[in-house]
Amino acid sequence: MDLPLIILAVLVVIAAAAPRYGVDSRRLRPGEGPARRGPTPWGDVATFVAFLRRLEIASVRPHRGTAWIRR
Repeated sequence: MDLPLIILAVLVVIAAAAPRYGVDSRRLRPGEGPARRGPTPWGDVATFVAFLRRLEIASVRPHRGTAWIRR
């Protein structure tokens, strides 16, 4: 019973990602150059990891303010 649900989940993910990572399959007209490269899954993963690192650094770094003043 789990296998059909996994296959369905994979197909839904592919369908959701298709507009972002889709391939232009039309033929180029003479003199027309290739289309500009769009986003890649690895580029999106790298951007997400960089975001998580910035978020972690921001939460660990002490903020200087009145709470850090020694009396």
